[in-house]
Amino acid sequence: MTMLRFFILLLSAYLLALFQSAVTGELLPDYLKPDLMVIMIAYLGISPPLIKGAVLAFFCGLLYETFSGSPFGLFLFIYLSIFFLIRLLAKFLILGETITFRMILVTLAMTFQAFLVTSLPPLLGILEKLSLPKLSWILPQVVFTCAACWPLFYLFKKLETFRQAEPHLLEP
Repeated sequence: MTMLRFFILLLSAYLLALFQSAVTGELLPDYLKPDLMVIMIAYLGISPPLIKGAVLAFFCGLLYETFSGSPFGLFLFIYLSIFFLIRLLAKFLILGETITFRMILVTLAMTFQAFLVTSLPPLLGILEKLSLPKLSWILPQVVFTCAACWPLFYLFKKLETFRQAEPHLLEP
């Protein structure tokens, strides 16, 4: 991963967090808002290298907490957990590039996120500071997030081909 691609992904994460909090929050009801950051984390989990992907996942967690107002460290931990879980899964399974497989991966990541969001606050004693989403919200949010997978993974794939085309741009 070149530094240019790293900064493009960093900018993409910022724009996704901004779009998720400002635009989708105004246009859609809470239970229909797609979780764009989970799509970004899933992409980072299946694309190398490990350290830069982990830094970007950390940044995504910080951005989400900044824009959502959640307790500090909660989504940072959740996103890093999802990232490393996908990386661990990639050690044992061949993670395909089909959109269907990536939608299944995002669905599993969102299910794991829902489990952590509902189980960690009571364990950490921060339940009174947090309003948890209703469980009936999970399925519509997963469906809308999976619908947003295709254009975002397509965009990320274009970034990948841009990275491969970089050396040709520098030649005279």
